[in-house]
Amino acid sequence: MIQEAQHAPSDARKEFTFSERDFRMISALANERYGLFLQPSKKALVHSRLAKRLRALNLDSFEAYCGLLNRVEGDAEQTHLLSALTTNVTHFFREVHHFTYLKDTVAPKLAAKARGGAPVRLWSAACSTGQEAYSIAATLLEAAPELQKLDVKILATDIDPKVVETARKGRYPVDQITAIPEVWRRCLARGASTKKRSYQDG
Repeated sequence: MIQEAQHAPSDARKEFTFSERDFRMISALANERYGLFLQPSKKALVHSRLAKRLRALNLDSFEAYCGLLNRVEGDAEQTHLLSALTTNVTHFFREVHHFTYLKDTVAPKLAAKARGGAPVRLWSAACSTGQEAYSIAATLLEAAPELQKLDVKILATDIDPKVVETARKGRYPVDQITAIPEVWRRCLARGASTKKRSYQDG
């Protein structure tokens, strides 16, 4: 007869007390170092995300975690903390009406400016994993394909270096790519080709 094995509770399920004092310590640190404002309503979310880091580091409390962050040897943990505290939700052409407005209203003016020899600069702030920046590029190329040969640049930035690295690589799951309308997918392919050539030339 096969019997179900009995397993002792593992560290992966270990729970940690998360007091108001702990939350205030994390909130103050996040605000001081990254300019993040953690509302009291986020307490449960913060606890859930950082508890994983405590388990990974084999720490017994949030107080010990804060102590690590304030020591030199805790510098490497800063990136993990930032990734845990930020929510990176995005996809290609999110809020599609924004891109329709960009194509129909803004792009013609930018194209005229670029054709006249003026530089055109756009900024995707809080770009997360980069889909917004690539969506902007595809929209502009659909409206005016010649822009890829003119002085047009898109700056994409985010406070989390992990998601910026994903954006820099520009590699995404197949289901995200196949969900993009065909016309924009072709524009993205043209933009990627131009980007590759610019890296090789530089």
